[in-house]
Amino acid sequence: MKHLSILLAALLFTMGASAQLRLPAQVSDYMVLQQQTKANLWGWTKSGKTVTVTTSWSTQRYTAKAGTDGRWLLCIDTPEGSFEEKQLTITDGTDTRTLQHVLIGEVWMGSGQSNMAMPMKGFPNCPVEGSLDEITNAYAWKGRIRMATLPTIDAFEPLEMTDGEWKECTPATMPDFSATAYFFAQTLTKNLNVPVGIIANAWGGSRVEGWLPKHILESIGFTPTDEVTIKEKWPYPMHHPMVMNNGQFWPVRDYTIKGVIWYQGCTNGTFAETRPYYAERLLKMVNYWREVKKQPNLPLYEVQLAQFAEGGNPDNIEYALLREQQFKAAQADEQVYLATLHDIYVPYEINQVHSSKKKIVGLRLGSMALGNTYGLAGYPKEVLTYSSYKVDGDKVLLTFDNWAAAGGWGQLDDIKGLEICGSDGVWHPAKVQVDGYTNNMAVWSPEVKDPVSVRYGFRNFSECSLKGANGLGCYPFRTDHEDLK
Repeated sequence: MKHLSILLAALLFTMGASAQLRLPAQVSDYMVLQQQTKANLWGWTKSGKTVTVTTSWSTQRYTAKAGTDGRWLLCIDTPEGSFEEKQLTITDGTDTRTLQHVLIGEVWMGSGQSNMAMPMKGFPNCPVEGSLDEITNAYAWKGRIRMATLPTIDAFEPLEMTDGEWKECTPATMPDFSATAYFFAQTLTKNLNVPVGIIANAWGGSRVEGWLPKHILESIGFTPTDEVTIKEKWPYPMHHPMVMNNGQFWPVRDYTIKGVIWYQGCTNGTFAETRPYYAERLLKMVNYWREVKKQPNLPLYEVQLAQFAEGGNPDNIEYALLREQQFKAAQADEQVYLATLHDIYVPYEINQVHSSKKKIVGLRLGSMALGNTYGLAGYPKEVLTYSSYKVDGDKVLLTFDNWAAAGGWGQLDDIKGLEICGSDGVWHPAKVQVDGYTNNMAVWSPEVKDPVSVRYGFRNFSECSLKGANGLGCYPFRTDHEDLK
């Protein structure tokens, strides 16, 4: 019923049926606006009416005329971020709305599937590590972190509005905040000393195809794209193509943000028919968002899939192949970054797709954003990355990029997760020796006399410990797939 009311309201707005000044749920009290930019505001009123916006931080007046559908949009200049609450007033000459407790700071969108949606209170039998401490200290972040969480809607046509108003950070609200997004916001606000707002619009079980619009799906030959056949083929709404774009991205497409954090890929890893196209489709999504939002350099920070024994098969490689696609996407776009969790090995989570280590996720995403998007010196952002190999007798010699920037090796001995094979294709755990002064690594096994290939962490779930001294884990790799260097 709630979803039906949203759809009905959206229809009324798009038809211009209401003459009253209306605002989306995200343009509201307690909203966070992106600092030092031109931030969008929008809403609906009677067609042809002029809407005027004034702010408490400026004498400037901003105006826009409502279109034939009643929708108006304008952008306002925002000052430097601060923790001082501000006001803005919106009027169409008949109705007036004054928005209170507005903050200016940094705004990000947190999107993806259940690992992004996973709240601070956790899921049943699935906790977030450290949540007790965070929730009981939530008031320390009141006025510093706010979140607007969008509902999931199985929408086969683009919606103009959705629920999801801004919430302050308190013990009553924080349990429902996205844990990954919260820890990311915490990292930013501590280091930038401005408020951080997150628009959280994830849907558990969603595929990347769900976040693509119909016209892009059709352009790449993805079928079906009609509602009846889609529902026949995929009974679960979270697997439907295009619906996340229509119901969760489109309604907030005009909200001005700094960037996106993205935690998704599990379902594409399971769906073998979509797995090989993941990188291509993720980049199509990113570029589509950039085009719609008129932000050609919009950054996106992926989270590489954590360790998980998909289908109870830790030695299979479904997730390894998807991680490879995530890496490929990051290599192909200068504004797509990839945080890895591969060195985070928790044996009892072998069959748990929702890792409890969300603080590490948010911390790594935040550090990479501070170093890359904000250009601040010192924050770890360079990930140890496989570069090349050569066979030397019964050993394989590996080299790595970003070795110096990562501070060298995270450990010199007992490095786990590397495997080696000969022409028979049988993989064996590898012995590892690193040069403490260079980016060189020697890998071998007594079981393999004539080695052919090496791989690291290329299983669904395996113990891995290779990382840089900066604390960021090495990307998993395989030497027999050179086109992904």
